[in-house]
Amino acid sequence: MKKALFALVLILALSAAVLLAPRAGTPAAPVSGPAVLLVNAAHPLPEDFTPGELVNLYEQKRHFLLASSGIQLERETFEAANRMFLQAENEDMNGFIVTSGYRSRERQAELYAQAEGNTAQLPGCSEHETGLAFDVTARYDHGTFEDTPQFTWLSAHCWEYGFILRYPKGKEAVTGIDYEPWHYRYVGEAAARIIREQGWTLEEYCAQAAQGI
Repeated sequence: MKKALFALVLILALSAAVLLAPRAGTPAAPVSGPAVLLVNAAHPLPEDFTPGELVNLYEQKRHFLLASSGIQLERETFEAANRMFLQAENEDMNGFIVTSGYRSRERQAELYAQAEGNTAQLPGCSEHETGLAFDVTARYDHGTFEDTPQFTWLSAHCWEYGFILRYPKGKEAVTGIDYEPWHYRYVGEAAARIIREQGWTLEEYCAQAAQGI
């Protein structure tokens, strides 16, 4: 009797495990967190927003070049980027130059006042104010980063380290921003994988997350 009862319990447990296991091919549900922060004209940062711990990249041991010595990133973002560029280096893909990182709201206001067309965001609406985004170029880039092997490598592998190409070509109507092959945003590995698999922008990802999908 005890053996029969044990067998029944085991069968029920195994059946529950099968039913609860994710089905093959089913996309994982969107996740949220500090890194998955939507910032755009419709979702400005609050006036009192404070980024996470910022680090000066010039003072860090790193596997990429810098356009200036004052560039900062949020620490987790820097560490993920450094791992990414180390892997690129290991694959003989060198010459990446980070040109911009964190910006204060005051600095963003200055850039907005000087900008022409749709080339700068309103203060409070720029991802650079979070410390989670960076702009990059290549040593031999002559103004066409997307034509470099560095761009090809980065766009293929950035998601593995939690980054997305934030403003992809063909999604301008969704992001409200012109295509920027040089702008990468840290969202964490789980979110970056889903965004890549689904072909979403961060706007589309966050919309799905809000619906609980």
